[in-house]
Amino acid sequence: MKYQILGPDDPALIVLDAQLKAHPEWETSLRILPWAQYQPEMNAALQANHSPYQAVCVPGHIWLPGLAHAGRLAAFEDLLPHVPAGRIAAYHAPDIMPSVAAECRYVGRQYILPLFTDGHILFYRKDVFDLKDSTGVAVVDPQHLPVLLERATLKEGTFPFALKAHASESLTDWLPYLWAFGGEVLDGENQPAFTSPAAIHSLEFYCSLKRFCPPETHTYGNLEIANALKEGRVAMAASWGGQAAMILDDSNPYREQLGAAVFPTPWNATWGVSIPANQPLADQTGMLSILYDAASPLLDRQVTRIAGSPVRSASYNPDELQAFSWLPAQHEMLRRCQSLPPVPQLSRYLGALYQAVALAFTGEKSAEKALKDAAIENS
Repeated sequence: MKYQILGPDDPALIVLDAQLKAHPEWETSLRILPWAQYQPEMNAALQANHSPYQAVCVPGHIWLPGLAHAGRLAAFEDLLPHVPAGRIAAYHAPDIMPSVAAECRYVGRQYILPLFTDGHILFYRKDVFDLKDSTGVAVVDPQHLPVLLERATLKEGTFPFALKAHASESLTDWLPYLWAFGGEVLDGENQPAFTSPAAIHSLEFYCSLKRFCPPETHTYGNLEIANALKEGRVAMAASWGGQAAMILDDSNPYREQLGAAVFPTPWNATWGVSIPANQPLADQTGMLSILYDAASPLLDRQVTRIAGSPVRSASYNPDELQAFSWLPAQHEMLRRCQSLPPVPQLSRYLGALYQAVALAFTGEKSAEKALKDAAIENS
């Protein structure tokens, strides 16, 4: 194969892999790594003298600012003059959802071709919770969760709630609660704002929800949340829109009883493909040209079916919204979503913040001490 793409183990990449295999003339293969191995391998490729991969998958505002600021990725504006105009036109860029398109840019330049999104969707049992909204998608304020959960009438062995509180997920799971209480991660000067009274209170509140969850909720990631919902062990839990198709597939005996709601301010990350800067221009433009073909409207519709979180407006047409029960909530999430500050300074605090939320959740530190230690350690 002439080109190779590096990606993480995510349902949506099954679609890209199938697309590449259906077009051997593209001479492109996809190497998928487990999540734990992905970022180290990607960083090593981007820091090498010559990248062994012609494209890598990047999650929008989380990694993009640091990578683009460091010059690790090629801006599309420098490559598009060398890409056939017909391929660019057929890609139909105006169809990309506005919040998705914005997240693929850094300082006004595009570095990501979007493939799927991972934003918060709240899955809930409609036979337990009566959630209604005039727009058709229920909006659940995190601050109202205790009252909602305390009123839940459940059979023995079922918990009202679950949190995706594994140490690798803790920060992103907490963010809708941070914003609901008026907190922020960074202030206007890109300094830590996560030690404010609002931020501390939001983390204390988040940790207090453990009383509604299975005792092992601190070990829950994507798979554990999906299994808990599909086995009827929990009545409500937040996961990613990109997990929706798996959660609500034919193997789920509760699929007809599960609804999808949103937080007032959900968090979302757009995943897509980027071009490493440390390779010849011919490889960069050749790879990007193929990606413009591969990331087609057809691929986006397949992402809905396999993962659940398409990036194009056309994939949210009335027929699709009716066919896939979670899709209206996914669409609403993309209208409401908020991202972390798209600045390179953020990378200084991310690791410490994941650890801080995890330590507070397990009771090893108070919320206040965990957050203040994270700020001090990285100042």
